[in-house]
Amino acid sequence: MKTLFRQFLAVFIIVTSLEACSNDVIYKNITQLNYGTSFGECVGYCKHEVTIKSKAATYKCYSWNPTEQILTKDTTINSSTLDSIGSFNTSTFFKLPETIGCPDCADGGAEWIEIILLNGEKHRVTFEYHHEPASIKDQIIKLREILNKNECR
Repeated sequence: MKTLFRQFLAVFIIVTSLEACSNDVIYKNITQLNYGTSFGECVGYCKHEVTIKSKAATYKCYSWNPTEQILTKDTTINSSTLDSIGSFNTSTFFKLPETIGCPDCADGGAEWIEIILLNGEKHRVTFEYHHEPASIKDQIIKLREILNKNECR
């Protein structure tokens, strides 16, 4: 009986350790973060986005012209950058409306952010370009820097 208990305890410790080291978590219970910008009255690559999952980032640039190919760039993000963007209060974020203001009205541009939690729940907020909600201002500023620095040109 003691041997069985020790085996169970060893397996429990190993499984718990593996879950704690999971690379699928950006911050607390966030498994994926998507951010992007778009401009409707634009020529060229007018829609830009980044998908961050674990330490992997995928950048995509789209054109309104269907004959233009989608540009894609894959890279990694370091832990300090993840920490700087991942510190969302998810309960506050999930209470934000899906649309704030008039995104891309009169070609003013739009920004959006989407958070996906470990349990699969997700929420997307779209707002006027450079008019982010105060509750996520710091994270949006960092995401803008990441998108601009690593764009898929």
